[in-house]
Amino acid sequence: ERSSAPNGANKMYQSDIVYWWFDTNQQMLKTAYGAAGIALACAAVVVFISARSFVLTLFAAISIAYVLVAATACLVGLGWELGFLESILFAILIGISCDFVIHFGHAYTMYSGNVNRQHRSHFALTHMGPSILAAAFTTFMAAVVMIFTEITFFRKFAVILFMTILHSTIGCFIVFLVLCDCFGPAEPTKSYNAIKAKIFGSARKE
Repeated sequence: ERSSAPNGANKMYQSDIVYWWFDTNQQMLKTAYGAAGIALACAAVVVFISARSFVLTLFAAISIAYVLVAATACLVGLGWELGFLESILFAILIGISCDFVIHFGHAYTMYSGNVNRQHRSHFALTHMGPSILAAAFTTFMAAVVMIFTEITFFRKFAVILFMTILHSTIGCFIVFLVLCDCFGPAEPTKSYNAIKAKIFGSARKE
């Protein structure tokens, strides 16, 4: 359009302070997506190190992804929009969402050898479930206290903490344990041990 404009009007441009906000908002969105991907990757590494199982790592990633999607959907339903505080709180949400699943994944592998998936799931539920419920309750009560504060950051943090704990509890007790009970491996560390034996076996031969 500038090329077809007459002399004196062919060098016009438009500027507004709102454009800075557009760029900032886009960067915050990219950061939120990046933080979610980093958290999933780090959680997968931690689960794999503690559980030494590729299948359990996949189940944990599915459960954590559920927590992120469900908690974010609830916040959008409450009318939240992505801002500075929300982007910070979103990163905190990602870190909290990994906790419970990692504990269940480690408990699932406590038995060595070939033990059926139902027995492993029952062991994880009975031995780790009460501790996770107690942690969820105390965190929920902390969120209840912060809801009544006057500082906006703490109020929003309380809401996002409540949503995260709610869906983390659902994710670990329903999503993760159901996947383990239906499709979990009887020997969760078998593949890991086989790969480890091949690597160290070949290294010793050399």
